[in-house]
Amino acid sequence: MKKLAFFCESLKSGSPAQQLLDRFLLGWPSDGKFVTSPFEAVAVQRSQAKKLLEDRQHIERLAITQSMAENLQDAEAWVVVSGKEDHWTCCSQYNQFIQEHAPKDIPGWIVGLPVGAPPVILEPLFERFGQRIQAGTPLPWTWRLPEVDITQGGRLKEAIVLVRGAFPNAEQEGIDTLLALTSHRQGGESGVSDIRYLEGDEVWKAAREGLFSWEVFAAAVSRTNSKLGDATVDGRTQDIVGLGMIQRLAKGTRAWLLQHHDGLKTCLITMDGVLNDDNFAVQLQDGAVFSAQLYRPPKPNDHQYSRLAARMVSFFSTGNPALPPERTLLWAGLAHQMQQMHRNKLKTQRWNQSIASYTLPQSTWTP
Repeated sequence: MKKLAFFCESLKSGSPAQQLLDRFLLGWPSDGKFVTSPFEAVAVQRSQAKKLLEDRQHIERLAITQSMAENLQDAEAWVVVSGKEDHWTCCSQYNQFIQEHAPKDIPGWIVGLPVGAPPVILEPLFERFGQRIQAGTPLPWTWRLPEVDITQGGRLKEAIVLVRGAFPNAEQEGIDTLLALTSHRQGGESGVSDIRYLEGDEVWKAAREGLFSWEVFAAAVSRTNSKLGDATVDGRTQDIVGLGMIQRLAKGTRAWLLQHHDGLKTCLITMDGVLNDDNFAVQLQDGAVFSAQLYRPPKPNDHQYSRLAARMVSFFSTGNPALPPERTLLWAGLAHQMQQMHRNKLKTQRWNQSIASYTLPQSTWTP
């Protein structure tokens, strides 16, 4: 492809912007070989990242521009991405600029969400670009250990995703992953009717009361290869769920229990101090449980961005969307609702947001 327009509010080392820019300039390792960047030029504004761009001026593909309009001129694709490390909110001025000036026939990807992230910010973009726009974080696209997925049309009963980190960034990528796991179940995504928020000991009380399944939770924990506690002292193997050690180890635990319109129960749990990786488990209606680790190779290489870059390039070159607009708008809506509940200390919310609410004129996606 000839030119990629790259928009970021800053370009700090280790940020999504820095990780993806370097891949789009040079390439990335994949399946035992190094994939060269498909772009002849990657355009970035000088004012947003002067020092880091100066360190890369020797790279032939780097096109340093003076304005957003120059960035977008003659581009075949565009990217809006956060310039802060482990941060998934993007400066909304770029989304407004894209909405007003980007040609409707070129694809784009927002890595994260606009500031605030209510769906009303994204809806005009989807109405304009239809399936030529995608949004999301790296976590749904990284490796799974083992590589398991829900069969198209699978009948699901419950799903749990375990992530780490501070609010709201952990929640944003956790919900992104949860919806990616469940959106191709039987009937497709139906939307969410109720949200329940729990903190600290409330989470484990909810488990004892059956609000989420210990069996499914334990299956997700079992995929870790980085248990904390006694395992870090002498390497012993322990059933940290069965021994009740999770409750003692966990710090800053938050849980979001979602009730979907079709009866599916899903749960996102953020907890530090227990695992040093992210995991999920899903239970089918027939009782079968499968699980995997969401593999995130360590920093500074942060190789999860290689998988995301590959998926983005595939979308830019083929036009085949990875995700439907309705699912992305549901993600944005949930992320926004969670921030509202967290800010206002609300524990339950009757949300009643169906996927049909996000049916857009240019969307041709069907589950």
